[in-house]
Amino acid sequence: MRAARLHKVGDIRLSEEPRPVPGPGESLVRVTAVGLCGSDLHWYSEGGIGDAVLDDPLVVGHEIAGVIEGGPRHGTRVAVDPAIPCGRCGVCATGYGNLCPDVRFAGHGTLDGGLREFLA
Repeated sequence: MRAARLHKVGDIRLSEEPRPVPGPGESLVRVTAVGLCGSDLHWYSEGGIGDAVLDDPLVVGHEIAGVIEGGPRHGTRVAVDPAIPCGRCGVCATGYGNLCPDVRFAGHGTLDGGLREFLA
């Protein structure tokens, strides 16, 4: 699988990487579109955004659409929510993961985003 990984300011490299394997409750998504926004431009031109800095190569892009590959929802078109709540705090336990104080985002910090062929 190909991925576009930001290595340092202004240095994006296309590389071959293993296809991700979905874990429990996940699906494999073939990425068909990625929007690039202002935060992605900050990563590219400044090597970070806010207090998050580029320590390791990162796949940017958190506005993702694709198609599910395999499983019972094979072929379903999806928009990917880039917010990943912790699933352990009190807020998550009440069903409001969108308000999780420890939420992480795809394409930000250490969590790869959508500029790749597949994601889980």
